[in-house]
Amino acid sequence: MLLLWAVTGLAQSLSIEYGPAAIPIDQYFTISVKVSPTKPVKVEGFPEVEGLQKSTRQLSSSTYKTGEQITVVYTLTQRYAPLKEGEVTVKPFTLTIDGKTVSGKAYKLKVGPAQPVKPAADTLLPTVPVVAPAPEFVDVKENAFLTLHVPKKRAYVGESVPVSLWFYVADTDLGLLDFYQFETQILEIVRQLKQKSAWEEVLEQQEIQPEKIKVGDKAFTRYKLYEAVLFPITAQALSFPGVQLQMVKYKVAKNPSLLTQNRLPEYKIYTSGAQTVTVQALPPHPLRDQVPVGVFRLQEQLSRGTISVNQNAVYQFMIAGEGSIGTMPSPQTLWASSGIEIYPPEVRQYVNRANGKIAGTKTFRYFIVGRHPGAYPMRTLFQWVYFNPVTARYDTLRPSMTVRVRGQEDQNASIRAQSVGGFYDIIATESNRITLLDQMQEARRYSNIALGVLLVVALFIFIKKNS
Repeated sequence: MLLLWAVTGLAQSLSIEYGPAAIPIDQYFTISVKVSPTKPVKVEGFPEVEGLQKSTRQLSSSTYKTGEQITVVYTLTQRYAPLKEGEVTVKPFTLTIDGKTVSGKAYKLKVGPAQPVKPAADTLLPTVPVVAPAPEFVDVKENAFLTLHVPKKRAYVGESVPVSLWFYVADTDLGLLDFYQFETQILEIVRQLKQKSAWEEVLEQQEIQPEKIKVGDKAFTRYKLYEAVLFPITAQALSFPGVQLQMVKYKVAKNPSLLTQNRLPEYKIYTSGAQTVTVQALPPHPLRDQVPVGVFRLQEQLSRGTISVNQNAVYQFMIAGEGSIGTMPSPQTLWASSGIEIYPPEVRQYVNRANGKIAGTKTFRYFIVGRHPGAYPMRTLFQWVYFNPVTARYDTLRPSMTVRVRGQEDQNASIRAQSVGGFYDIIATESNRITLLDQMQEARRYSNIALGVLLVVALFIFIKKNS
């Protein structure tokens, strides 16, 4: 128990208090942090409040005695000067005091008009308010820039063009800059970067993550603000204008101290350079307006290389590579032979959007039935034409596998495949028990006898009622 009491006594107690919820415009609003029992050395995190200007800090202490125990509470007060009348909202924030954190809740403040001051009747000498000297701030040159990265300067119609917007800041200057209303600014930036003559695939990101990188010999932190892959539709050049990003830029106190504000926020605009990508049409070709553009390869698979007549196999024609995977057409079916039947394919695709690339696979699964014996190379049945922007040539993906059909040709297969009418359709539901032909005659005889008896009875009842 003594050890627990000692540890509890050494623990630092932290709490946050706000000033009055309504003040006149000529008075300060305060946010105070109470620390006990040790004096705070380093306090960071007092928030920037829209509508208020940070002013000086004040440190005071109070001593309390309970029995034999003496407690010292230190109060560090940050003062804010109202800039205008109206309602002001203090957003939730976190203070760091000597490595420990304490959270402040949201708080609403109402700033009213200045109150007239009436001098007291017995005041003989005017009072002069004591104002703490304002700290002197200096502008520190930061090493930061905004850049639009477009690695390709020339592209063909349909070729992928990656585009990304980055903000770089030197690691030594991270404390001088903050983002300002980023969501509103990025919407306007994306609108300016859109191209009417290109299909856009935006590479979404959940949040902006800092990345460490070396620029020359200096360590930088960069932030990816926007990333997309464009596919030009026409031979019109892609023109990207210079875009602007407004950041919060801080001036630094010349003589920083615990009791004064050490940074003064201002605004600075960073502008990226304009970029242009020349787009050229594809070379002449009968399928120029239909073929996909990219770098692709063929991966094929055949469930069985040899099948019997009227048996089936599954052939998989998979295209893998980088390009517009979603708009890939199906392979051309040549139908070079009538000895094999090919049914429409089942299509599956996988697309990976990352690192400024649109890559993946598109698979076409064909159901094949052999009708006549023989060997059937798949290259005589399928082909897929595309344009390769790296070699600037049209290329064709052709299969290398062969399916073999063995056995005797079934001459009656076509007859069995035809419909034989409704008479044979009810075979599965009718009874297969044998019925003798004379059984029907005996049933007819007994039926006639029963009808005769019923007629006699009916006639007898009729005559009896009339008599």
